[in-house]
Amino acid sequence: MRTKKHLLILFTVFLSFIILLAACNTRDDESSKTDTSSVSTSSVAESKADESTVSEPTDESGDESSQDEVSLDPITNDPTEYLNILASTLTDKNCFVVVGNCEEGAVITATTAGKQSVTAVSDSGFYSVRLKKEDVKTRVKIVAKGSITEQFVADVEPVVPTSEMWPIIGGNGYQFFFQSMMPDFTQETRLSNSEVNALTEKIQSRISTLKESLPNTEIIYMIVPSKASIYPERVPDGYVKGTGKSRLEQVNEALAAGGATVIDLLDIYQEHKDDKYKIYWGTDSHWTDYGAFIAYTELFNYISERFPSAAPRKEIEFNFKGDYYNGGDMVYYMMMNQNIVREYNYYREPKFALNSDIASVPRYRAANYLMYSEATVQERVFNTNRSKLPDLYIMRDSFGAHIYDIFADRGNTTVYKGMWNFTYNLNEIKSYQPDYIIYVMTEWNIKNVLQG
Repeated sequence: MRTKKHLLILFTVFLSFIILLAACNTRDDESSKTDTSSVSTSSVAESKADESTVSEPTDESGDESSQDEVSLDPITNDPTEYLNILASTLTDKNCFVVVGNCEEGAVITATTAGKQSVTAVSDSGFYSVRLKKEDVKTRVKIVAKGSITEQFVADVEPVVPTSEMWPIIGGNGYQFFFQSMMPDFTQETRLSNSEVNALTEKIQSRISTLKESLPNTEIIYMIVPSKASIYPERVPDGYVKGTGKSRLEQVNEALAAGGATVIDLLDIYQEHKDDKYKIYWGTDSHWTDYGAFIAYTELFNYISERFPSAAPRKEIEFNFKGDYYNGGDMVYYMMMNQNIVREYNYYREPKFALNSDIASVPRYRAANYLMYSEATVQERVFNTNRSKLPDLYIMRDSFGAHIYDIFADRGNTTVYKGMWNFTYNLNEIKSYQPDYIIYVMTEWNIKNVLQG
């Protein structure tokens, strides 16, 4: 009897072990299934894989709904032909952007577990949508409607940019903005009457002193509007455009009242904002080669009234080469892969023989990366030895790279001061005796006019 009882106990223990082992194998099988519930914005950008994870961002918001309290269904995605998610970054106002590929011309709709819904146009096979962060991970469903309809669902955990990255505002429709553009957009930077008057008086004094030594030298200001000023409809909700005169308009008027010549681009850019070629990048803070060409045309139309040989070259004298170029500076600051998050745009190249010295300086860092090259940063002097053209003395910020070749082509001697050097050195100017002192800068760098 005792032997039978021992055998029964051993059989029961053995049977329990078999049941436990089977349960473990079942769990192992479940854990080995493909998991598409989490999107890694870094790994996806590198390999276009559909699943992974990213480092957990710091979440300081206390009023977010917690998805942990909601039971979400497992994610199963069918293969897609075009649609994917390349990257996601936390940008501003507790919002993040999701960026990816889609069919060219597709309309994108993004919905979340928290009942958000956003619809946006795409840009040559790329899209972005702006969403409110709902938790560490936000369940996002992307639907792309073109000639076919595709969808992709993911639990998106946006990357949090490091402190040295410039703050970006993520928008829909593949549009991004520097946060530094917004004070001018909302008109928090408007000048007081006394500041306007002080600027006018400073310019009057500068021109008066200049004329004593160089009576034929003229000062020209060309301040490039921020793309938020030209495309306010693309700025995300939550940023309200100010009313009345902007700081740019105030400054242009004060400069003109002081005796300087102002090439006002606000109206001409409004006329060209829907052209075939973009005048601003979507993924970069700068104007495009085409936007710069419009400004060049306006400037040299004016200069040619005094120097007819300096009339601007026509658009047909250039090739505008369309291609997918690496994403711009704002892609970098969102810590996305610029080789993958790209943008379709146009590179301007002359059909004519450009002066060899000018042509030897590359404007951009690489054929597929239209960011200003280090070669354009330093001070340079070009001589074309064409005496019927004016002598130019140019102070510029990084917008100067896009006009680097075409401005110097219209000059006899062209002095490019080092990028961001706006120091007004009268003694140096006297040594060059230019016909024109030209300032080129963007709207959010107006401080260089006020302080320089």
